[in-house]
Amino acid sequence: MRDHSKHIELSREEAVAQMLKRCSFNGAGAAGFEELVPVAESFGRVLSRDVVSLVDKPNKLQCCMDSIAVHWSDFADGSMPDTSKWVRGVDWEFANTGVVMPEGYDAAIVIEHVTVSDDEQHVAIDAAPSAQYAGTRAPGSQMKKGDVLACAGEVVTADVAARIATGNVTAVPVRVKPKVAFIPTGDELVVPGGPIEPGRNIETNSLVFRGKVEKWGGVPLVFDIVPDDPELIKAAIHEACAMADIVVLNAGSSKGSEDWNCEQMEDLGEVICHETNHGPGHHSSYALVDGKPIVGISGPPAGASFTLNFYLHPLMKVFLGLSPEPDRIPVRLAAPFPAKGGHDKKGSGKDGGASSPAKIAGEVRPSIVAPGATFFGIKFLTVEALPDGTLAGTPLPGRPGSPESEAANAYYMMPSGPGVEPPAVGDVIWVELR
Repeated sequence: MRDHSKHIELSREEAVAQMLKRCSFNGAGAAGFEELVPVAESFGRVLSRDVVSLVDKPNKLQCCMDSIAVHWSDFADGSMPDTSKWVRGVDWEFANTGVVMPEGYDAAIVIEHVTVSDDEQHVAIDAAPSAQYAGTRAPGSQMKKGDVLACAGEVVTADVAARIATGNVTAVPVRVKPKVAFIPTGDELVVPGGPIEPGRNIETNSLVFRGKVEKWGGVPLVFDIVPDDPELIKAAIHEACAMADIVVLNAGSSKGSEDWNCEQMEDLGEVICHETNHGPGHHSSYALVDGKPIVGISGPPAGASFTLNFYLHPLMKVFLGLSPEPDRIPVRLAAPFPAKGGHDKKGSGKDGGASSPAKIAGEVRPSIVAPGATFFGIKFLTVEALPDGTLAGTPLPGRPGSPESEAANAYYMMPSGPGVEPPAVGDVIWVELR
């Protein structure tokens, strides 16, 4: 019987911190760290260096309103000139927003204070410019050559791309996308679409993985299913480490007779943790093999989904130069969390609702929580905005992946342990969106 007694358990935060401390992702200036891409193809990418303007803007005196251009000298003495003999092209000219001021003119009067003759050759005005260059923009007043348009670490959005293009920049340096390999393991797994023999399960976590990695700005590399064979698992890990920046090893990290992944990672490199202090997803793990981070995630798809959020996403963020901190929002708890088992207490037992049959001792897993330690249960909620602008979170019954929890758009890590009280209705809790 294999000995699991010395398995390292860390909190989610400790595990991520320990892994990031050991990771040596490429830094600024390192070979292969960045690539140059056209601005039009840079949406969602992370800038690796500041982007600066190549031009002044405007590059010549520019009108900033729909107006007529005039000579300030005609108004310098403070009096309103007689425009009855003014000639278009000599004393005045049309000037429009964003257009270079006609040559020789140095002030503008907004068109609403101008009456133009039918032949558009003469004008009458009822207001004067306030100063020389009124209604205009000086060359370089909006942007000068060398001004920073976007900073390193900024994600390119539509607005950022437009801002960059105003500096006559056509290509930008961005962080290379991390290549992330996914190794599904298990004798029971089969690919979707083929015959399903008795006892086999369809492998779907690669779809969860692919969708998240692409959304997070990475390149997914999905391996074929690897059987529960220690040597085949080792070979797959070595191959993945040679191809990818980060490797995800799916399932096989629990305590079943065919769960080999933790042992193989111990043989191949350094295991940072074998498990974490939350459930589901207790058997999430981290290791370093050939200098590459290995993320061990839970087998069931729902557990795989949020453990990828917990343990893969922060590594990808750091690779891309972003903060690894999870995005949490405060919500007010609108209802109590369901009792253990997914049913509210009033819906079971003597109240006439369905109740689960009592389990005999051999079916009850011993507590995995060390004496005096805090353990976190992953609880699913729906978060919605109330008319007063606050956010309310309503807990849902069921475990991750159950039909009851499918409507959830957020989850909460609820602590439990000695002296820890669950949050009450009306309390503000911090949740993460799915």
